Amino acid sequence: MKRFTKLAMAVTVAFASTSALAGPVIIDGTDSNDHGSVSGGVNQNGWLYMQKALENLGSSVTGSAAKVVVDLGTTAGGQARNAINSAFGLSTLPGLGWSLLHVDGVTDIGNWLTALSTANTGILYIPTAGNSSGDLTTTELATINLHATEINNFVGGAGNPTQGGGLFSQGESGTGAYGWLTTLIPGIVVTDVGGGGIGTNMTLTADGSSAFPGLTNAALANADPWHNYFSGNLGGLKVLATAPQGTATRNLILGGGAGTVIGCGQPGQPLCAADPVPEPASLALIGLGFTALGVMRRRKLSYS
Repeated sequence: MKRFTKLAMAVTVAFASTSALAGPVIIDGTDSNDHGSVSGGVNQNGWLYMQKALENLGSSVTGSAAKVVVDLGTTAGGQARNAINSAFGLSTLPGLGWSLLHVDGVTDIGNWLTALSTANTGILYIPTAGNSSGDLTTTELATINLHATEINNFVGGAGNPTQGGGLFSQGESGTGAYGWLTTLIPGIVVTDVGGGGIGTNMTLTADGSSAFPGLTNAALANADPWHNYFSGNLGGLKVLATAPQGTATRNLILGGGAGTVIGCGQPGQPLCAADPVPEPASLALIGLGFTALGVMRRRKLSYS
């Protein structure tokens, strides 16, 4: 019995020492980059929300992850680029050693995502598509959709034994919208409300208030109209903000702190949970350990 207990303890310790910590995630259906500004050196409305989102993610990305926010696809001089520049520039991140890198164009986006890791990226920012000037083009979004696995591995901490990267994405409309997300969470339903969006005010949930300290519902009130809402299987994501549409309440901003897993509920992916996700090597080790336990137990029974 003592040998049985010691082996069980060894398996448990080995599992704990090789688990990886997934990163923090914020996914929203807004085009807040198109509904913000700066006044007196302070971000307003949608840009203030973006600033708070980056600060929230940055505080959760620790360990050996690079302190780099990588913006995919915004065009210089466009509203989408101006928004992320202001949200980042007036946040606390530059003072903490973070930098902002713009990666634009199909080729450069594809190359970056192919090599995506926490060694070169701390927070991956996927801006709006089809909702703001200078945001993602259809072909750039298609390229991102082709790299859903790399995005999931980046957030999940693949190749980094201490930390996954952060992810911040915004509303997508048109061909290919949220293709990467529906690949990773097959049961999630993303609805595009069409046209100019819906102008009802967003309200933070309790989880949202905790995620965005200093952000008020009044500030979010002028960050609309919004364009997408989420239903169905939300995986391991929590609802951070909602808004009414008629008599219905729509989930507009989803997210989760460190430990969030995006790709869940499909073969080869871990279950949705806020716990550290075991690497494949850990799972193999656990299997070997329990096999050994079973052999030892059968031997014990045969001698009794």
